[in-house]
Amino acid sequence: MTSDQEYSIEQVLDVSYKMLSKRYGFFYLHTIKGVITLHVKEAPEEFVRLFRTVERK
Repeated sequence: MTSDQEYSIEQVLDVSYKMLSKRYGFFYLHTIKGVITLHVKEAPEEFVRLFRTVERK
């Protein structure tokens, strides 16, 4: 769920992120409708780890 959109796990193909500094970075939500880019203040490592346990391959 983002601030303005909700995605079911079936719509999410992959997730990734890139921290540009210690203060902010980008989180990429790869969906069936394209890539959603979100700004993050912390590395979403725990979210990515949990996603890997439920993702469909």
